[in-house]
Formats: sequence, structure tokens, C-alpha cells
Amino acid sequence: MKPKIKFERNTKFSDVFLTLIMHSSLSKLKSFRQNKRSIVNVFAPYESAAFLTSSVSNLFEEDIILVTETPEKAVDLYEDISLLTFDTFKAFHLPEIETHPLSGLEVGSISNVERNGVLSKLIDNNVQKKVMVASILSLSQKIPEIDYLEKDGKIAVNLGSEIDQSDLINQLIYLGYERTHIVEELGEFCVRGNLIDVFPVGFDNPMRIDFFGDKIEKLRIFETESQLTIQSIDTANIRIAKQTIHSSVSNTPNRFFNGSALDLLNEHSIVIMSNPSAIESSLEQYLNRFSSKAKEKNSQEINSQFTFSANETLSKLNKFNKIIKLQNFKFGETESVTDIKLTPLDIFSNSNFSTVDPVASALSQIKKYSSHSVILVSSTNIDSLKNRIEEDEKWKNLQSDHIFFQHEPLNNSFGIKFSDDINVVALGDKELFGISSRNISVGRKIQGSRKLSLLDPGSLVVHEDHGIAKFIGVTNLKGHGDREYLELHYADKDKLFVPADQISRIDLYKGGENNAPKLNRLHGKEWEKQKQKVKESTEILAAQLLELHSSRKKIRGFSFQKNNDWQLALETSFPFNQTPDQETSMKEIYQDMEKNNPMDRLLCGDVGFGKTELAIRASFKAVQSGKQVAVLVPTTVLAEQHYETFKSRMSPFPVTIESLNRLRSNKEIEETKKNLKEGSVDICIGTHRMLQRDVKFKNLGLYIVDEEHKFGVRDKEFLKKLRLNLDILSLSATPIPRTLNLALSGVRDLSLIETAPMDRHAVKTYTVEESEKLIREVILREKDRNGQVFVVFNRVNKIESVTKKLRQLVPEAKITFAHGRMGGSELSKVMRSFSKKLFDVLVCTTIIESGIDMPDVNTIVILNPHQMGLAQLYQLRGRVGRSKNQAYAYFMVPKRAKLTEETEKRLEAITRFQYLGAGREIATRDMQIRGVGNVLGKEQSGNVNSVGLGLYMKFLATAVTMKNGELNARENLWSGGKSEVNLDLYEEIGIPQNYIPDLETRLQMYSEISALSSVDQIESYQKELNDRFGQLPCQVSNLLNYQKIKIIAQELKINSIKITDNLCVILFDFTVRDVINFLKSIFPSDSKISNKQIRIPSTLRVEELTLLLNKALDLKKSFNF
Repeated sequence: MKPKIKFERNTKFSDVFLTLIMHSSLSKLKSFRQNKRSIVNVFAPYESAAFLTSSVSNLFEEDIILVTETPEKAVDLYEDISLLTFDTFKAFHLPEIETHPLSGLEVGSISNVERNGVLSKLIDNNVQKKVMVASILSLSQKIPEIDYLEKDGKIAVNLGSEIDQSDLINQLIYLGYERTHIVEELGEFCVRGNLIDVFPVGFDNPMRIDFFGDKIEKLRIFETESQLTIQSIDTANIRIAKQTIHSSVSNTPNRFFNGSALDLLNEHSIVIMSNPSAIESSLEQYLNRFSSKAKEKNSQEINSQFTFSANETLSKLNKFNKIIKLQNFKFGETESVTDIKLTPLDIFSNSNFSTVDPVASALSQIKKYSSHSVILVSSTNIDSLKNRIEEDEKWKNLQSDHIFFQHEPLNNSFGIKFSDDINVVALGDKELFGISSRNISVGRKIQGSRKLSLLDPGSLVVHEDHGIAKFIGVTNLKGHGDREYLELHYADKDKLFVPADQISRIDLYKGGENNAPKLNRLHGKEWEKQKQKVKESTEILAAQLLELHSSRKKIRGFSFQKNNDWQLALETSFPFNQTPDQETSMKEIYQDMEKNNPMDRLLCGDVGFGKTELAIRASFKAVQSGKQVAVLVPTTVLAEQHYETFKSRMSPFPVTIESLNRLRSNKEIEETKKNLKEGSVDICIGTHRMLQRDVKFKNLGLYIVDEEHKFGVRDKEFLKKLRLNLDILSLSATPIPRTLNLALSGVRDLSLIETAPMDRHAVKTYTVEESEKLIREVILREKDRNGQVFVVFNRVNKIESVTKKLRQLVPEAKITFAHGRMGGSELSKVMRSFSKKLFDVLVCTTIIESGIDMPDVNTIVILNPHQMGLAQLYQLRGRVGRSKNQAYAYFMVPKRAKLTEETEKRLEAITRFQYLGAGREIATRDMQIRGVGNVLGKEQSGNVNSVGLGLYMKFLATAVTMKNGELNARENLWSGGKSEVNLDLYEEIGIPQNYIPDLETRLQMYSEISALSSVDQIESYQKELNDRFGQLPCQVSNLLNYQKIKIIAQELKINSIKITDNLCVILFDFTVRDVINFLKSIFPSDSKISNKQIRIPSTLRVEELTLLLNKALDLKKSFNF
């Protein structure tokens, strides 16, 4: 029986929900609207809060404030409401400023900047009705007064208006904006000549203000990654960025604020409190913790400076005339005449989920409710469901006006019984497919930030011609005008001054963390010998790789079957959005498996980037073709985690999965070995135990190896033999340079996953003195937000006593410990208990370093970090920060520890560079060297250390290209067929300091210009410079033309060009007599052309020379000489 209610065509589910609310509670809603002050209890499932809020917003003209007890619930409900947003209202989430054990409220943090951005949007949104979602914690925190935000806390910039640039800079500093040399984040600004870039809070992209004198000539929005204009605007408001504002002459806060976010809405706005009793207790708990922290700091006033008391916060909420209290439904509770009761309907997971046809199983679940309910199907698998309904007559009746489909998954499913014949049900992936879906958006690739300095004074660099040196700085030389030079110091106090425009000849030295090289002698033979040795080694390696790759292509292997419905069902049940890199890598793996040749592919990606999911899909594909799969991992803990993950993902399907590691009893191991030999086990996940001779597979088809470099020599030899006729998929969390992937193109199958989820935040990292009070505060803070903590202590003999001490220090928390010497069953029990959140804190050794993925662990405390390497610290820090919650890492150094200069630099590096991209770049230099060793062999790590990563990659790429036949002349091996052109031009070239004041940015520009390889690229780059920095000075124009001349000269086979007073000499690499007539038609009539050179008796300007060489190039192409 279908619900007895008619809907208009194109009706939305939220409209239906609204109609039913009105139908069941119209009289009470009218009373609520008519009374000047009204408080009503709505008894309904908390999960329906988003729909109730959107319904109330559509019923009333007033703005809405939805209050939750925790920040996490505020985010969940905001995301759901955003999916229901109509033209009638605009939803906003007001985040709270994070609190921190070291400093209390983090008023200078990015969370503060984001919060002020939302405040700015709320103020500027004068058109649409507002729905503000906020936790009670957020509402208790003070904001700037509204009057201040609308007047003194705002800078209005308008096209054509006049404003003194110095005043604008001081105002930006006063409002909490941070001055940088390039704008990439909210709350930053930079100054370059007549341009001021600023990223105002509340903006999606930064803004460029272009001055002519003090007049604003242009206002443009630009994109952060390219730094290029995307649109022009006429006006903008720049509002306060930080909770405390500072004077322009000091960094001391000169005032605090006393405003409330609730002041942004008038008293007629409607407050919806989701679970009021929980809201009050959460507020008390939060403020008590904050207050006790203030007392510890002997600063009791700080609490009232930043937050309202519980009474103040609740009284500010009660000032509103209309309040809806969303209460959980309780049968038998006394009902007030104004109460609205919406009876909950039990919604269950699909207990009859079919492994054979998951789509049909889900449709059966929908059909079960369709006879008496209006249904919203909110799933990532909508297309599969819709296609089956359209194609199969059995499900045609589900094409109903009572069933609504939505691609975006809701965070909350629910059911409500409105009457005996009308129910409303919102079903998600858990109810349909037995999985929990998370709608995580895809972010951009983690790449080096433009803020990362190319060269720091004191850093080691490699000059391709002269070897390893120390970079001292940038200087000007007498008699060379404003041209800048890079000063390099070599052994024996030798110095080399390299023109900044030749920066492409220099590369930042990247070698192993503990392999600092010696400086070369400037004119010695040592460097040439080093280079020659590495060149020969890369030549041999390229030949070996090519031979191996070629021989594997000749071997006939097993061709796995094409993907079928089951494969699709497994993929669509993945509870995350797939990243582009995952899609590309998966496609490459599938294609390899379906070929007749054995696969040997390396998949590289950081922890949390989705390698395991791809291994699961590849395993499932192999099993469907009747083959067994072996998954080899380096540690017992990782084996258990993979075992649980594989079982969970494949639970709906008839796949038998077992594990071989020391956590299994002898009886279990013998049983697993027997079943593997008989073929009744499809997938076996194990440690090196699986490599022993007594383990035999009946029909092994795919071998997956996780972190192969961590296995011993004998194990690697065994794996090497497998590669001859078995499909191998290797996984590695050790990053490899992108240049290695390019260099090995065509000789080694590599797949890279570099895209991280957008929700991921950089882990906030602190190096601090070890403190019991701080450890206690860190643990309790994480426990407050329902998270877990790793405490890393890498000494097995004392780990129990440390755990005992922590239990005494934090009796409120459940604490356990784990280390590699524990018995198998004991370690397994501890890890499983912790993963099930039976404990709050795990005190452990570095056994968690490899592959452990526990999204609820958002804080890691590392004791004695000075005893660990940079790469190890980076990997340990990577155990947290893999959910959308902000993660923290504390490196706690003992009070009396004596740190070497090297150790201090290591801790400073990982603490200083925390934003995504920069921290990874700094912390993974050593790991990249390891990555090269993992892919190419350990002996190549030594070669990399010898000449640096950059130069090694250049040599390897050229060797591979030559062996592939693209360069067949031995003499062209290292030049790529084109020699460097020596230019000595008469005019000044360079980038003036008054054009780009910041040295790092200038060096980057020099580097980018020197890398341009075509005239089209140069012309495009010229437009970019105009956009980013304003009109080009003549020196910069000359520099770009200089690069053009180099490119054209290479094409014309010119060795050198020298311009002096009244003379220009062009020296060719070949005899020009055969083309003398052509050259005479181009160059001035008084030019003298001899065997290999042209002498022009005049001082040619750079622009004139460029035009002449362009004509010569056109002529060369026309007549092919």
C-alpha cells in the first residue's frame, strides 16, 4: 500500500518532509509563530535535525541558529543541511577557535582566521535568509563587537578610490594579517612595488590591488596555485583576521573583544537546540577545562577575555523569542500541549545483504519500506540502483513519486512515523549495502609550496660543472651593474660567483640524512671522476632495467578476466570518494593484470592515500579468476591490520581470507598451510613466515608485497625468482621523486598516488620540554573530543613503568601498552582492543611506524624525539591526521637532554614546516633517497649521495633515453644533443629588487625563467609576470629575451655570442660558408662572415639581436639547412 498523499512533479524530498511536518503539526506551528515568545519541544530522532532545520527555515521568515553539543555534530549537520539548501536560505558553519594545551585558546591559529571568515560572510549576506550551525563551544567564544566589524574592523577598497599604501599596510597588520613574500593562505598579504596581494577572510581566493600612485587602478581576484588573475572586481571588504589585533609597531595585542556570534542575528531569529541537556553539560565541561588551564598559568582573567561563562552563554541563547528544543523521543513521557511528537521508526542495516547481487539486495531493502513510506535513497551507488530499476522489470514499481534518489550521502539516516499510513525514511549506504559512507572531497596533489625557499644560506648545492659547494648568499659585483650573483664556497676557500640567470646549472643538494658530502675543489679532477662513475653506473642500470622489462614482455603469463558486476559492487561499496590518482593507478593495475605478460608494478603513496584499497581490488579481481593471492607485509601488527581490512571489505562476498604471522597459534598455522595447499584459502596475508618453504599455494596468481625494502636479502632473492612468471604488485609508503617516475618511463612500471583528501589538515607539531602537566592535558583534551592518543616510548624494558606512571597521572583515561617483544596473542589482543576504542591511550614503541591506519588517533606524543632521525619522526607523525579532525604531534624532549646542533636543526625542520607540501618536502629528502634505493637498489643510493638527487635523475633520464634509442650518439649522451650557449650581452639583464623585493621569490623567478624551453613558453611567462608583478622593467624584458636568444641559438647551433662596445661576435658550431648568402640577407650589410663566425660592427640591443636570430631560425626551417 502506497502512502496516501499526492505530490507535484519535480517535488523534492525535503518539500515532502516539510509538507508532512505541516500536516501533522500545523496548529502547534501556527501557535509557535503567533506567540511573541514561544518555546516548543520537538520529540524526534536527533538524526533528523538537518531536515527539521531546513523545514523550519522554509516555514518561517526568520533566520535560524542550530546549536549542537559538540563540534563534530555541528559539522555533520551542516554538511547535511548544505545538501538541502534552497534559494530561500544560505547555510553557514561557525567553527570554534581551537584550544591547545600549551596556550589555551589559539587566537592566532588558522581556525581563528576561518572563524572570522564565516563572521565576515554572515555580515555581508544581506540577501538570503541565514541558517547558522554552531556548537555550544563555538557560541561561548567571544568575537569582535558587531559595530567594530562593520566599521573600524573593516577596510573598504574600491576601484578608483585613493588610499595611502603605507596606511593600508599598517591597517592590514593591525587587523591581524600576516605579511609574507607570497600569498597562499587566508589572512596573508604581501607587497611588491605598486601591487598589494591580500587574502581576505571570507574569500575563496585572494585579491590583488594594483595602484597608480595612491589610486586603486585595478582590483583582481587571483588563483593561489598559479598566482594568475581569474576575474576583475569593483569593490571588496577586508575584515579582521585574528581574534586579537596588534599594533603596527609591536606584536603585543592592544585590545580584546567582547562580542557574541549570537549578536549577528536579531532577537526574532529561531534557535534550535539539538539535545539541550547534552549542550549544557558539554559547555560546563569545556569551560571548566579552560578555566583550570588559565589558573595553572596564573592568569585567571584570560578565561573571561576570550570566553563567556556558561550562564552568560545560555542567557544569550534565551534572549531569543522563539526556541525549539529537539529532544530524543521517549515513550510514556508527559506531553505538553505545545509539544510536537514525531514517532521514530526503526531503521536497520540490510541484514539480508546478498553477496551474489548487492544491487538487487539494496533494491529489496528499498522495496520493503516503499509500501508504506516516502523514501529518500542517499547513496554513492545511485547510478547502479537507477540503472537496474530501468533495465529490470522486477523493479519497475520502484519508479515511484514516493521514492527520491540523491547522489550525495547523508551523514545521518532516520525514520519517522507521521501517521498509520505515512512514514518517512532516509536510507544511506549502511542501510542498503551494509557499509558506512563518508563524503570526503578530493583535494589537490600535495606539492611543494612556493613559500619553500629554493636556497638558504649555508645549504649545500650542486653545480653541474664544478661539483658540491656551500651556498653563501646573493651578491652584486663591482663593475657588473645590478646583476645578481650566487656566491658559492668550495673546498680550500675557493669561491665561485654564478650569475643568477644561470641558476638552472645549480641544484639544491639532496642526499641521505646521515651522509653529508665533502665540498669539492673548484678546479680539481675529483668532481669529474665522481660524475663519470655515476654516469657509467646509470648507463649499466638503464641497460639492465630495459633488458628486464623487455624479457618480461616476452614471458607468457596469466590473463585475468575483465571486471564484472561483483568487481563493480566491491568498488561502489568503497566508503570514500576515489581520488583521481587512485582511479589512474587502479586502471593501470587492471590493464597489467588483463595482459598476457606478468605484471610487475610499484605503487607509491603516503599512508592514508588509498594504496590498501587498490590492493584489495586487485586481490578480488584475481580471486574471481580462480587464482590465489599472497599479501606479504613486514610487521605482525601491519599483517593483522591488513587482515581485518581485507575481511571487512570483502565480507559480503564468498572470499576466504587467512593470515600467517606469529600471532597465530601453531594449530592455526598448520590449518592455514593445509588449506592453502588444497586451494580453499583465496587470500593469505602474512609476514616473512609466508616465505618459508613449507608454505605452498595450489594456484597462486598474484603476489602483493608491502614495503619490500624492509625484508632481508634472502627474502628479496625469493621474491626476485617469483617475478619471472607471477604477477607482482609492490606497495611503498616511502615517497619517490617525481623525476624518478619520469626518468624510468618505459622501463619500470610505476604508479604514484599523490592526491590527499581535501579534509586533511596539516598536523600541528610542537617541540617542547617534557612535562607531566602537559602530557595530562594533551591526553584529556583528545579524550574530550572522543579521540585516542599514541605515546611513543622506544625502550621495551621501561615501557610498562611508563604506562603505570601515565595511569597514575591520568586516571580518567584507559591506558595500555604494546611492543614487538610481546607474545603473539597478547599483542593481537591489545591492538584489537585499541582499534575498537576500548582504550584511550596506547603507549608503544615504533612498531606503529609502518602502515598503521587508525583514523580516531588524532594526537601523538613522542618521548625522546632527539634519538630519532628526521624520516622516522616524519613517519611517526604520519600516524595521525588521517581524518577531518585537526591532529597534533608533540615531540617531548627531557629537561636535561643535551641536543647537538644537528638534532636541533632536525627538530626545528619538522616543527617549522607544517603546512601541507612544505613539511613533506623538507622531511622526505632522506626518504626520497631511500625511495630511489628501494626502486633501483641500495647501491644507487650511494650514487645519489655522490652527486645529489637532482643531477642523478638527470643522468638516469638521459641514459634511459639513450638505451631506448632516442639518442644514438655516444657524444650526445650527456648533452641531450644541444650544448649550452655562452652569452655575454652588453645590456643589463636581471630582476631588480624594487620590482620583486623578496630574494626567495627573485631566485624562484630566475629558476623558472631558466627552465623555459620554447619561445611560446617565454611569451606566456611574460604575461604571467605582468599579471603578478606589474609592468616589466627593461632588465626583466632583457632577461626574457636573453632566454629566447639561448633557445634560438641552440637551434641554430651557435656556440657563443658576445656583444661589446661597437661589436657583436656570433660563433657557430659549424662552417657557415655554405649558407653565407642566406646570412647576408638577414644580418647588416657591413657584417663580416668568416668560417664559423659573424662579426657585426655595432652594439646590438638584446631586442634587436632577438629579431635577427628569429629571422635566421625561420629561414633555417624554410630551407632546412
